[in-house]
Amino acid sequence: MNLECNQIYYGFKLIEEKNIEEIEGKGRIFEHLQSGARLIQLETPDTNKVFTMSFKTLSKDHSGVAHIIEHAVCCASQKYPLKDTFIEMDKGSLNTSLNACTYKDMTMYYCASQNEKDLLNLMEVYMDLVFHPLIKERESIFKQEGWHYVLEDVSEAITYNGIVYNEMKGDYAEPSTRLEAAIHEALFPDTCYRYDSGGKPEAITHLTREAFLAFYDQHYKPANCTLFLYGDGDLMKQLALLDEKCLKDFSTSKVSMSIPLQETFKKPKKVNTYYPITEEECIEDKTICCLSFVTKEIEDVETRIAFEILEHMLLKSSASPLTKELISEKGLGQTLEEAGYDTGKRQPTFSIVLNGSKSEHAEMFKKTVFEVLHRLVTEGIEKDLIDAALSVVSFGLQEGDTPWEAKGVIYSEEVQMSVLYDQHPFRHLTYKKHLQHIQEQKDKGYFESLIKQYFLDNPHYAFIILEPSYTLEGEEEERLTKQLEAYRETLSEEDLEALIEMNAKLDAEQDEPNTKEALALLPHLSARDLKREVSQVVIKEVQLEDAILYFNPEYTGPISYLHFLFDTSHVKQEQLPYLGLLANLLTYVSTKHYTYNTLENEINKQTGGLNCSVNAYAHYEDTCSYKPYFKISCKVLNEKLPVLPDLLKEITLNSIFSEKDKIKEIIGMMKYEIERSFTSSPEYRATRRLYTYFSDAALYEDHVSGMVYYVFLKEQYENFDSCCEKLMDTLTQLYHSIMQRKALKISVTAEEHEYEMLKGKLEDFVKALPSIESKKATYTFERTIRNEAYVTSSSVQAIVSGFNFKQLEYTFHGALHIASHILDSTYLWDKVRLQGGAYGASMMLSRDGNMVLSSYCDPGLGETLEIFKGIGHYLETLVLEEDELEKYKIGTIGGLDMPLTMEQKSERALIYSLCQVEYEKLQRERDQVLEATLEDIRALGKMFEAVMAKQALCVIGNKAKIMEEAGLFKEIRSI
Repeated sequence: MNLECNQIYYGFKLIEEKNIEEIEGKGRIFEHLQSGARLIQLETPDTNKVFTMSFKTLSKDHSGVAHIIEHAVCCASQKYPLKDTFIEMDKGSLNTSLNACTYKDMTMYYCASQNEKDLLNLMEVYMDLVFHPLIKERESIFKQEGWHYVLEDVSEAITYNGIVYNEMKGDYAEPSTRLEAAIHEALFPDTCYRYDSGGKPEAITHLTREAFLAFYDQHYKPANCTLFLYGDGDLMKQLALLDEKCLKDFSTSKVSMSIPLQETFKKPKKVNTYYPITEEECIEDKTICCLSFVTKEIEDVETRIAFEILEHMLLKSSASPLTKELISEKGLGQTLEEAGYDTGKRQPTFSIVLNGSKSEHAEMFKKTVFEVLHRLVTEGIEKDLIDAALSVVSFGLQEGDTPWEAKGVIYSEEVQMSVLYDQHPFRHLTYKKHLQHIQEQKDKGYFESLIKQYFLDNPHYAFIILEPSYTLEGEEEERLTKQLEAYRETLSEEDLEALIEMNAKLDAEQDEPNTKEALALLPHLSARDLKREVSQVVIKEVQLEDAILYFNPEYTGPISYLHFLFDTSHVKQEQLPYLGLLANLLTYVSTKHYTYNTLENEINKQTGGLNCSVNAYAHYEDTCSYKPYFKISCKVLNEKLPVLPDLLKEITLNSIFSEKDKIKEIIGMMKYEIERSFTSSPEYRATRRLYTYFSDAALYEDHVSGMVYYVFLKEQYENFDSCCEKLMDTLTQLYHSIMQRKALKISVTAEEHEYEMLKGKLEDFVKALPSIESKKATYTFERTIRNEAYVTSSSVQAIVSGFNFKQLEYTFHGALHIASHILDSTYLWDKVRLQGGAYGASMMLSRDGNMVLSSYCDPGLGETLEIFKGIGHYLETLVLEEDELEKYKIGTIGGLDMPLTMEQKSERALIYSLCQVEYEKLQRERDQVLEATLEDIRALGKMFEAVMAKQALCVIGNKAKIMEEAGLFKEIRSI
């Protein structure tokens, strides 16, 4: 598209246009003359089009007001006065992303779609929600999304509820959240960064509705907004919509909100603080030690990239000299994984965080860090370590894909890294010249100078010691109870009755369905906009010696994606935890020709990542059938493919399992990571455990990466000296029995023209592997409904319940996808989130029959399980007009057609090959979605009743709540 600078297009004046090589497209800067809004457009061939709206939002306290507004504006607007417009829009959209996020100094609303009409619809609704919300007209929105007092009977105690309130209660159960808060309070005492923009639970309940509305009025103006468009969309239609549907009604309103720089400290700070653990947890090795430095302003792109490279060198590589000194040699802690470079503010921070330490090690941690940094400056950083880290960062920039969000959303964040601080919008997108300069200077003391300037000679840092506390949770609960009791004392009988009435009114409002008239106001797609055919995945199957090669031709650019799967069906049941550890160790231990440090550097120089795991791949339709494999996955620039076979040979034939310190270090790190997951992602951990009640594949994976594996790691770590000889012998034996070519499967996703070269190189690798006859092992896994609860320091719960419907004589039908979408966006959303106050609830469904319902950051327990049990009746009595059903079908197809990164496409090709997923079956499933009737969905009610009748559940959360409903569980455990 050819546009002219200084010309006006639908009210938008084009200020600048520039070709940006790094994104393979053009960048344009517009200003909307009437409203003062700025618009940035990135025109690229990407079909996954993105629209974002970003506001500078600067917190003045810990009340989470910006976060609550982010939730609140999405509920209803003047043009769309529904109960929850955001979720109603999602029901019938093909969107690939629809969300909002509160950052430290901004709030972003974003959506993406591969359908042009759909994106325009989303843009129109989002603009009205954000600029014309009903937060002033509907007082209930603040109560629902933020906080309110709860009282249902005069004899009961008053409590708090609210979606953001419960979300942040869940967040503050996680030590990393408390550490981040401590870092920012210490380092930025005079700027907005000292405050938690998400909100501290105890401060959220002090936010008044008046302050909430005042914050909105101050920040939500077009002149304080940056609009962003990305992809191959029709720019003229997009500009016309933005102008005509919203911006033309505003006049420019001057907004002046600068973020001052924090004055550099004259001396560093030391902070001692605490996080809660339960009485059942061992307090040993639970202290977190941190050194956090304020670095150069984010506007310096080269320094930002350099620090990302330095982050990998110092914190993310097992070859890191800090890892070697702090963990391997001095044994001061277990992992540096949570440390890193944080660019989410005007003055980024670089934090060195040692987890799994002891309070008495804190001073030694600090002393050792500075000794290592000083030695790196005086003696120089190992050149291989620099080259490896530079290669990792360069590969990531070149690949450009992220599995967690649309590429355009990531680019929008990078644009905001400039715009928020009054810099040029494209500053962080044009990185190649900076990367080239770093490449030229890397061996001339470049990184050593960074360390000296920003670490050794920089007094602007904080030394933070975060210790576990058995009493902290009780103290916080006691303060909360006293606060609520004091409030109750101020209320008369009439006030209490009014509070009960208010709660009843809020519940009734949340139960009230949207009217047909209100729903009809939403723009929507029709069935004609849907693609009826499933996209085919082409896979060629070729024999390579004793191995099988699956080749998936895709446009992957300069990168190929490979998976090597070694059959593990011969591994005995008692050896499975050792197999899981083998996956965690391989590539991190030495080999015949490499030390573990040089191997790590070589992997990082020659590949974009090489990862090992053990997976049980369940058959597409048979829940009792699965295939276990040891998987090595890697991604490689095509120019480096010729050296890959030799690297793989070294790893699969010459690895050595005799370095006790390294093995113990990795065991400690893995143990810590699993422990941490019980508070950082409890719904994931609970779901994996629930699957073991009814799935043989899940029981297998539980032994290699789940709870059985965790217990094994604890035993090995605590008794390492007496266990290590047997451990090393078993690992060596397993390694040699697995790394062989019989039953090896290789899956490759790459461009067609790379096929012959790849085939030849892989054939050489296969020939180098031994051929061993192995007898298949027999497993005596016991599938049983355990109904477990795991107690953590959290004050909210993750609750999961479900079963395998195929084991109950039900079959998979495409209508299940629609039912899942309906439940997520209506029944579960209304009952568990809006009324129950949980941060979220969802249904998970797999084609082999596993069906799981989950909630997270949920203040309830028994109440939520009763809601889950009511799903069958809800579906059986469901009433839908034809247009409503069509809307749900559209949303369902949108979920099925979610775009994938190249890495995800390579994993999909692998699964299709191993699990015998056939195109015809996928097409039949899609046809069932498109042709489903209301009766098809109602008929699923019996299936849900049968699944919930099994009463299988797993809960991770608050001890008091779990003990209050102990009768639900067969086992209650601490971590």
